[in-house]
Amino acid sequence: MPVGFFIYNHKKMTEETIQNEEKNEGSQRYELIYLISNKFSEDELEPITSSVLKLIKDNNGEVITEEDWGKKKLAYPIKKFFNAYYRLVEFNLEGKNLNKLDKHLRLADEILRHLIVKKKVKSEEEIEQEKKIAKKIAERQKKEEIEEQEKKTETDKKEEGKASMEELDQKLDKILDETDNLI
Repeated sequence: MPVGFFIYNHKKMTEETIQNEEKNEGSQRYELIYLISNKFSEDELEPITSSVLKLIKDNNGEVITEEDWGKKKLAYPIKKFFNAYYRLVEFNLEGKNLNKLDKHLRLADEILRHLIVKKKVKSEEEIEQEKKIAKKIAERQKKEEIEEQEKKTETDKKEEGKASMEELDQKLDKILDETDNLI
């Protein structure tokens, strides 16, 4: 499955957005998705990912999570590359330092594309609400599966009561043979 959504150019973070972030006090939660060129081997990825994490920490950021999504096929070639290594980093950073991070990522040759998105931190109530919704969906799916299984067993029972054509032919032949002996 080509993942075209994450290949948007970094220009989504407009200057206006960055200026608005600089006005906000305190750190905000962000997600960074970046693509590393596949000209590097798996062993060579570690210094690149650690430099990105170091860059975040050097700008007074705090890394929350980091995920390796592996090597994937690109939706379209970028700088003559058809595959790239996908990485996701969730971090807290002050708005005024976001511009510095964006600039360094743009200048890095090994990073094909990157996208920084502001992430909303969910409250306890929102998390509980999502859990309730997920539970209702799971219960509904379970109920539908049970109903479907019951329908299937009913049709199987109906088919069990019916004799197959081969069985009927054999019984008919047997009856005819017995009647021939009687005549």
